[in-house]
Amino acid sequence: MNVEKFYDHYHSHLKVQRRVINENDFTYRSLIYFLKKHSINKAKILDIGCGVGTIDFYLATLKNVVTGIDISQNAISIAKQNTVNLGLWKQLKFQRMNFPKIVPLDKFNTIICTEILEHIKEDKLAVVKIKNLLLKNGIVIASSPSENSPLYKLGSLKIFDKEVGHLRRYTEDSFRKLFTDVGLEILELKKTEGILRNFLFTNSLGGFLLKILNKWPISKIVTFLDNLTIPVFGESDIFLVAKKK
Repeated sequence: MNVEKFYDHYHSHLKVQRRVINENDFTYRSLIYFLKKHSINKAKILDIGCGVGTIDFYLATLKNVVTGIDISQNAISIAKQNTVNLGLWKQLKFQRMNFPKIVPLDKFNTIICTEILEHIKEDKLAVVKIKNLLLKNGIVIASSPSENSPLYKLGSLKIFDKEVGHLRRYTEDSFRKLFTDVGLEILELKKTEGILRNFLFTNSLGGFLLKILNKWPISKIVTFLDNLTIPVFGESDIFLVAKKK
């Protein structure tokens, strides 16, 4: 199965989105934290691997102009349908694109590349392309799964990684090096996602529980408890913010 067919199959059961998420959303909580911290509003944004556009609809409500790209036509088709359903078509554009082989023609203030680089065979080329797509002083917010994940070290994520198309995981140093090697300035690097969150996102039971966890204040409480596990057991994900000088 080629890459395009693999991800179209992976996204074959996606559903239409009925509402725009908010900052308490359990799934996107870490990303929204970095978006708010770096005052991402009224910006020109590229979301690489946008899926059905969930975070992009949130960003559109903050007056950003967002382009979402994804290798899956199934995901892009639903994203386009969602723009109409949610009434946000003026600020959003979705395109099927096999990044980094094909890239947008525009340049951007902010690029989001979360949980994507581990899927791309030529990850170093991808970061070069990201740098080229950034305007001066633009930033990239990226994340990828960590080799330090306790579940990964126990060997319980091998099947999961294969099923979702992970080609690799990163250490803190190797993830940082991807960006510094192309001349991007690291603004911050943070270990995220403890064993509780990681279990929820890699277990079939998690899909059911996430509907409950997205409710306020449960989302905040579980996130607080999960963060306490990171210093003890290790992180399952790494977030990075880098700037083009």
